[in-house]
Amino acid sequence: MFKPVRPALQKPLSSAAMKLIPLVALTLETILTSAFASAQASHHPDMASADLLADAQTRTSLFAGSPHSTGGPGLELVSPDGSARVKFSEQFQFRYILNHRQRTEDAGLDDDDTGFEFRRMRLKAAGSVLDGAVPFTVKGGFGSTGTLKLVDSWFGYIPSEGIRIRIGQFTAPFTRESIISSSKLVGVDYALANAVFTVDRSQGIEYRVQNEKWSASIMLGEGAKDLNTPYTVDADWGITARTEHLFGGSWKRFKDYVGRPGDDLALLLGGAVHLSGGETDSDGDGFTNDTFYDARVTADASLEGNGFNAMLAIYGQQLSTQGIPDTSRWGFTLQGGVFLSEDTDIFAQYAFADDDGDLGTLSVATVGTTWYIVSHDVILTTDVNYAFEPITPAINSSSRGFRPDASVEDGQIVVRSQFQIIF
Repeated sequence: MFKPVRPALQKPLSSAAMKLIPLVALTLETILTSAFASAQASHHPDMASADLLADAQTRTSLFAGSPHSTGGPGLELVSPDGSARVKFSEQFQFRYILNHRQRTEDAGLDDDDTGFEFRRMRLKAAGSVLDGAVPFTVKGGFGSTGTLKLVDSWFGYIPSEGIRIRIGQFTAPFTRESIISSSKLVGVDYALANAVFTVDRSQGIEYRVQNEKWSASIMLGEGAKDLNTPYTVDADWGITARTEHLFGGSWKRFKDYVGRPGDDLALLLGGAVHLSGGETDSDGDGFTNDTFYDARVTADASLEGNGFNAMLAIYGQQLSTQGIPDTSRWGFTLQGGVFLSEDTDIFAQYAFADDDGDLGTLSVATVGTTWYIVSHDVILTTDVNYAFEPITPAINSSSRGFRPDASVEDGQIVVRSQFQIIF
């Protein structure tokens, strides 16, 4: 039988939840066993039902045993000898958004848009085999449209301590903000400046080496935001490299931005470069023979201390496409937060981006508060965003609650309140 692992939460689970976890595990086992038996029956009708059930139970017994908790949310299954393990978890983000734009009625649009939406509903299975030497992750999710999309899918190999090789689809080692999980951000969502410059997820192979203070990663892939695409789409080649250095603290501590009350002072410095290129049909002649190059750089500093945090990230990009004038961009994100109590903080953020191609200037200020009900596992975040410049289509991000402004109007206001639970 599957035996679940109860996560070590900061707050104890209720008696009802304690009773529910074994029930969920038993239900999962029953479903998997029945599904396998049914599949076998369709190919082997001469096999007795009892034999099929016994065969399915034997196969699912890989994870039967007495597991040990690794902490955090989710349901973990561990093999009897501890050499194989997998943890199932879910991220649930539901939000309310109020968007106000200036003089959109002149263009036949409504000044105000309000409503609820699912931002993320993600299912994740992560674990390892061969005593941790081969880690793996598969993550899929539903967005506000309800469409299922593959988010991450990779497996790796750890030949020795501090070295990891992985292949598949995952977040490229570029911006500091993109590397952090969407469940552990300052504010309701990623900053707009990060949305402009991030490489986001890509497909390829990555080599990482890490010790107590230094970390370096290099990824060979297919360019920026190259997820869920065949090899014939997007850039023909891409390379991303990032290095980081710790001054106090641990790598685990910098998996979020939060400096909790009582934490020691710690600093993380990082920098990265991304290069990619290929061919496109920039002149519209029907032939994909116009070369393009995309070069991006970033540098960042993250500071965490006794109940406070601060982060500065600077970005730059040079985009060169045959037949089109080159475009240069630069920008930054500056943010900080302070805890008012053991479980509540306030934060402020400013995102800026500009270019020499008249694509639009990004200038957005954000203030808000987060209530950490159970660490990052159960939180309520509310923020208010104000755009000092018009939000153009080139810098807009509707998934973050913003909308393109009409004409040259600035002053767009976005209010967001989001509830998150990870289980």
